[in-house]
Amino acid sequence: MRRKKRRILIVDGYNLLGADPELHKESLQSLQLPREKILAALAEYQSVVNQEIICVFDAYEVRSKESVRDFHGVTVVYTKEKETADEYIERFVHDHYHPHLSEISVVTSDLTEQNAIFALGAYRISSREMWLNLAEAEKNISEKIDAINEKMPRQKLDIRQDVQAKLEKWRRGRF
Repeated sequence: MRRKKRRILIVDGYNLLGADPELHKESLQSLQLPREKILAALAEYQSVVNQEIICVFDAYEVRSKESVRDFHGVTVVYTKEKETADEYIERFVHDHYHPHLSEISVVTSDLTEQNAIFALGAYRISSREMWLNLAEAEKNISEKIDAINEKMPRQKLDIRQDVQAKLEKWRRGRF
């Protein structure tokens, strides 16, 4: 029996945030809402792709322990004090990559990080490319929802045609 490869997409959250001008501008006021928007987009994306998604936000200048949370199926990691997202991602890839058991893709536009993850065996997706992937996934989801809605009946009740016609006349004020 052949074992399925574990497919993992690990995202440098602040790097992705910085690649979107609107979110970057918003993040100058507060990071909370832009982070939630990124996580919501990643959760939608995860519903389309067959990958485990991990989004890493560094807490380099924040006094804290590492924390891991779930956001609608996306694993969210806030690194520990004095650890960057890059360091966490490199350690994760080193610990979890196996050519026959896992396929890891990393979303980052940081050149140093790209070289490090390539050396460890992971694939790289630029932040700009990831935004294009997220937009395409959102478009596909919308199209699927529209197709489902088209196939669904417009009414919930099973009403005969002659009764429908009479009700429509009443609705339009023609008795």
